[in-house]
Amino acid sequence: MSKLMLILLLFMTKAFMAAGVSSIGGQDSLVFPVEEYNGINYDVRLFCDSKGSPQYYYADIFTPVCDDDICKPVYIKLQWDLLGSYLRYTVPMQQPLTKVDHEEFSAEEYEQLHSILADSNSLLKDYKMDELVASTSETTPGEVDAVTGATKKSLQALTVSGALYTCYTLWHISHGRVVDTIKRITDTMMSSKLLSEFLVSQNHRYQYYALDKVLDSDGIVAKGYEQKVINLIRNPNVFIASRVLKKLSPRYFQSTAQQQWLWETFLTGNYRLKVGVLEKFGELSLKEDIKDLLGTHQHKYNEDIAKRIETLLKKPL
Repeated sequence: MSKLMLILLLFMTKAFMAAGVSSIGGQDSLVFPVEEYNGINYDVRLFCDSKGSPQYYYADIFTPVCDDDICKPVYIKLQWDLLGSYLRYTVPMQQPLTKVDHEEFSAEEYEQLHSILADSNSLLKDYKMDELVASTSETTPGEVDAVTGATKKSLQALTVSGALYTCYTLWHISHGRVVDTIKRITDTMMSSKLLSEFLVSQNHRYQYYALDKVLDSDGIVAKGYEQKVINLIRNPNVFIASRVLKKLSPRYFQSTAQQQWLWETFLTGNYRLKVGVLEKFGELSLKEDIKDLLGTHQHKYNEDIAKRIETLLKKPL
């Protein structure tokens, strides 16, 4: 790349970062620099709502996707959740993403790119750029575009056709060093309020994060979070529900009301949760009302559940 072109790109980068890709309501409270694996530098910003509650991180990014001046630069706004997972992207209307011969992305290809970036386990993470591109040394100039090369057939489904470099570069930015940077920032600003918000969030990663903070190895919940953690037993995510149910100390289910709540959870839960409730019942001194309910309903379930109930009812006091 010529020195003149490099100077021009640097100028465009500063102008882009100052202007931003699009305007968003709310407010920015924190700004942190990130230097990515390929030398791309940008600022990641924490976006807060009007009440000052952290919502997500974002970065206005400018990057060229090839080594010469025939390739069009990429302008994009990337967003991550509070633990560094990619959320979405936007591009300025006047700077659309392009592919072969600067042909603009179609609506379907923008959606495909989102799916590519959302896949944190993409095979793109296991390859270097030169491993993704077949040799073009014998190709007549103009037959293979400078941005994509000839994508290996086995990996074509992982990229937008004609935009290999763009997909590869943006995936590695979305899942690069910024992820650890975001996690560190969130750790430093964590509060009881934010932990509570994480526990009741629909984001299962937030819930796992909060559980690790408030539920100790003995199954005891930090003061002030007890009911929020117990309520996760009825979480739609059966993996979170089962984890909480298994890990919680029996001390939280000693009263008749608490055991009745577990019984009602058993009635409405799926098979895995039913088994989890019965196992938790096995750790408790069951109230007579619960034993009566188990005995009454025992015949309604399959052999495995029925045998588990029978074992509970025969358990010595």
